[in-house]
Amino acid sequence: MSNFIHKLREKVALYKLNGLLKKSPRQKHLHNLKTAGTAGILYDATNESHHAIVKNLIKELKEYNIESNALGFIDKKKRDDNYIGDSTYSFACRSDFSFFYNIKKEAVQSFVDKPFHLLIVLVNNQPFAIDYIGQLSKAEFKVGKAGLDNDLFDLMIELKEGSELQELKKQIMHYLNILNN
Repeated sequence: MSNFIHKLREKVALYKLNGLLKKSPRQKHLHNLKTAGTAGILYDATNESHHAIVKNLIKELKEYNIESNALGFIDKKKRDDNYIGDSTYSFACRSDFSFFYNIKKEAVQSFVDKPFHLLIVLVNNQPFAIDYIGQLSKAEFKVGKAGLDNDLFDLMIELKEGSELQELKKQIMHYLNILNN
């Protein structure tokens, strides 16, 4: 029964999401590491080792003078005390969304509304909430792993089965560096 409710919840959320996307389509524009000035990083922060990868990515983006903000989704009802946000990092959990995934937390809505030049979705498996945030994002150019959501990404990186998140980060940086050169 729980699985039925979960699927129904996601279908209703997708229906509402499609309506929101039709009302305010985003402006798409190709960016690389030389043309981007801002980047949003969306990742699954449930695994704490992913946070270290994102920290490293932000450090690499700074070398290209790209201002970055990261939003980590924790696939739990409540956040643990060790997830504290600042001006660079924000965190969201399941309780920051309504039953049909409407955003309840101001930091998440702010991330969605910010017109980043790049949105990097750094996940191997995409929870529905990350897909939802990614779809709503006003980012001009969205990058992520192929096979997760073909409607979300403008550039998809194909990886071998079982590849780690570190490899995805490495490939994203590689392709953003050679894109349009």
